[in-house]
Amino acid sequence: MKFKDAWGFSKLDTYRACTAKFMYQYIKKLPSPGSPAMLRGSLMHENIESYLNGWTQELAPETMAWKDALDALRAKDYKAEQALGFDSGWTKLPDWFDKRTWLRVKMDAAYTEDGKGKAIDFKSGKYRIPSTEQIELYAIGLHAVHPTLTEVSAEFWFLDTGEIYERTYSGEELIKLRAKYERAVAPMYVEEQWAPQPSSECRWCPYSKTKDGPCKY
Repeated sequence: MKFKDAWGFSKLDTYRACTAKFMYQYIKKLPSPGSPAMLRGSLMHENIESYLNGWTQELAPETMAWKDALDALRAKDYKAEQALGFDSGWTKLPDWFDKRTWLRVKMDAAYTEDGKGKAIDFKSGKYRIPSTEQIELYAIGLHAVHPTLTEVSAEFWFLDTGEIYERTYSGEELIKLRAKYERAVAPMYVEEQWAPQPSSECRWCPYSKTKDGPCKY
């Protein structure tokens, strides 16, 4: 049994944490129940997307504190909900469900200005320092779409705490970083064992035996 679909940060992160969980979630596609926190986050994202696109003029109470920042974003030539699909040569495809899709990157907002780019992801819940790789992939994706950009910044906006985490990369850095991810995902496509890797995270895993799942841990 091999993985043959496109990858993204969540899949890479899950594969590294536990190949069995990856297999249950992304190959067998067993259902994974959501949570109240996940539902709340989805509703906040939907409200911001609607506001940025002009489908509504009302922000939810949870996102009202970001009104000025969102208005400033609306004043730019931004794109909301960027769902980008790339082939293995880092070329953007017409649709991220294209059969050639190798990588999928989805950012909540993005824009380019004066030869530079910015990718933004909205996060709900407590502030936590995000994965460097997740933010790198947003920057790599935006640069792959606009290869003449000399610099790309990627930001996480923590909606509940009012904090912003940002990293900035030169265009040359982003091209070099591509090889890092090509190496990182290569094992995912040749894996056949999908052995469990038990850890303290098992208590939260929907596929663990404590959750009546198929895993022996």
